[in-house]
Amino acid sequence: MKRSIFLTICSLLISLLSFGQTSTEQFETESHGSSSFTDNGVIFNIISHVGTFDIQGNYPGTGWSGTANDNRYIDNSNDAASPPSFSIKTTSNLFKVNRFWMYLSALNLDLNVSGTLTITGKLSGVTKFTQTKTTGFATSLGSTNGYTLIDMTNLNGQNYSNIVIDELRITLGGNFRYAGFDAFTWVKDSNIVLATNETAISKKEISIYPNPTSGPFTINTEENGQAEIYSQDGKLLKRLELKKGNNHADVSELPNGVYILKTPSGSSKIIKK
Repeated sequence: MKRSIFLTICSLLISLLSFGQTSTEQFETESHGSSSFTDNGVIFNIISHVGTFDIQGNYPGTGWSGTANDNRYIDNSNDAASPPSFSIKTTSNLFKVNRFWMYLSALNLDLNVSGTLTITGKLSGVTKFTQTKTTGFATSLGSTNGYTLIDMTNLNGQNYSNIVIDELRITLGGNFRYAGFDAFTWVKDSNIVLATNETAISKKEISIYPNPTSGPFTINTEENGQAEIYSQDGKLLKRLELKKGNNHADVSELPNGVYILKTPSGSSKIIKK
């Protein structure tokens, strides 16, 4: 009995860890000029929308690790394109954003100018949230080396840290023309991995049809096991017992939206319309 309880606790811990691995990227091991970075096994692409953003490593001591000056970060150097905008995006994992730090200034690095910062989270190209911060920016180097904390747990009075996305977009406004981005703290959903065609990826073949569905659908698998259906914020909604071959399932009771089907061999999206 005790052994069963112990094993159950271990299983729960493993499940929680797989759905909530928090990591902070300080960019210190990344290459100057790179348009991508890797943290906790996940590759993020730095996508420049307006201006050119990449890893900056030429000015030691001008970054901010969250507690002290550091040497590398993302920025747009002295690119005059306006309004500056970039994304960090991954196609191999979904993630949540906890917080990050930004140096926001004029092109001459003067912090004492007014501007705005718009933060947008997207999933598969669909906007999940967007907020514009207009106040509370650092106006001098002070104790944070000129960086402002962007706390996603309390952005304009709302908590956006529990929303699953695959792209974080940053856009400057007003007189902000330069952006430094550092100490990116995020949560990895390590078991949610999507193929580019949004179908299953697994070592053993699994297929779902129809997808999108109005409710009923079929899961075809090569092995017995259990499947779980999660909401995009990681809540377990339903468990399914699978047998080799065709398995009939139904999500008619769930609202229209995108759900994650997890099996022992991989994960897939289910789109209910």
